[in-house]
Amino acid sequence: MDSVQMGRKRKIENTDLPLGLYSRPLRGQTRYFYRNSRGKDAYFPVGFKLSDIKQSVIDFNKENRNSTVSLKHRVDNYNVRVYKVWPKIKQNLDEENEGKSKSTLETFERDSARFVAFFADYYTKEIKLEDINKYLDEYHADASFNVRNRKIHFLRTVFAEFTDLSYMERNYANDKKIKKKSKKAKSRTPIRISKYALMMMADKAEPFLKTAIMLSLQTCHAVNEIVNLKYSDCHYFSSPKLYCTETETYLEPSEDTPQEFLVHGMMWISREKNQHTTASRVEIPITNEMMITIEESAQDLGEAFVKGREPSCSYIVHRKKRYHKVNYSGDFNHPWQLKPSYLSKEFSKLRDSLQLYLGIEDRRERPGFHGVRSLAIYLHDKQAGDEEITMNRAAHSDLGMTQHYKEGHEKFKRVPPSTITL
Repeated sequence: MDSVQMGRKRKIENTDLPLGLYSRPLRGQTRYFYRNSRGKDAYFPVGFKLSDIKQSVIDFNKENRNSTVSLKHRVDNYNVRVYKVWPKIKQNLDEENEGKSKSTLETFERDSARFVAFFADYYTKEIKLEDINKYLDEYHADASFNVRNRKIHFLRTVFAEFTDLSYMERNYANDKKIKKKSKKAKSRTPIRISKYALMMMADKAEPFLKTAIMLSLQTCHAVNEIVNLKYSDCHYFSSPKLYCTETETYLEPSEDTPQEFLVHGMMWISREKNQHTTASRVEIPITNEMMITIEESAQDLGEAFVKGREPSCSYIVHRKKRYHKVNYSGDFNHPWQLKPSYLSKEFSKLRDSLQLYLGIEDRRERPGFHGVRSLAIYLHDKQAGDEEITMNRAAHSDLGMTQHYKEGHEKFKRVPPSTITL
């Protein structure tokens, strides 16, 4: 007769403890610990009541050591905990994301970290719509419609990988409703920053923020491009030139040419958002105003500006900080380099400190740094009188987007003087 191997018999002092709960003397006191089905021990903190420890183990065993539940999971090799298959899922998602912009990839990494933190111990085939709602409420309860919709699309993409590899039978994220803006919200023109408000801010801004504001105003570009602009992106003529619109070439200026017409060189900008289109790469003339901004930026480093020579910090928009670890990560090339989010926050902080737009109760609806780009597009278009030129400067792929940025700036229509007499 074959002998049946049994587990070791419990000690007398442990016979009243539920399955998995044990005690042992440790550093002069009795410590209770839970041993799971794989033999791994987890100690309960000192000071917990034994009655509470017993009850928590009993509840845990009902949920996790129930024979029918564990059998169900053992029978189905594709119904596993999320953390076990996540590396494989993540690898597939990373391959699909190849070539996407840096900011898109950073957002995806943050979403992935949240996803794993929440779903790690879930069994893949037991994730339902209510679990997805819990996740969204946990991390994005106060998010706008647009942000919440983007997070739903993220979940749809991730769970599509799970279903494709048979780890889920149904993608419940597809059942989640994508909310649309009401007609009233769609028709409402966003609140634009005024030229006068921006003048006030530039006057009071710290050097790094003033440089960013002036560059955005002159180039029509957004925060992601502005923070990444380098001195090496600027290519200078040996002497200032005059641009000829008819031939699209640069000519030698005459002695009486106004300073504002002079061009010192070219600034090359590659827009991150639509980097795979030809419109994303634009060559912007360095006018006198832009040249002053670049020179003042170098002077903020305590260095004299010299054409063709890169200063100690290669980024035109920089902030010399007392503590270099602030706002610094391994992704940065220099401790004075700035994050787009940091620049946006500092802009909003200055706006509020000057008591601008405080009448708008929701801070998210007040014009932020991106509003500088909108104002710049409006002003450049007004000056050039040619939407296509403005579209090219802003690196837009179509005129519709340029027209959207121009909306909402003219609150009052200007009319010529007129007198009526009776």
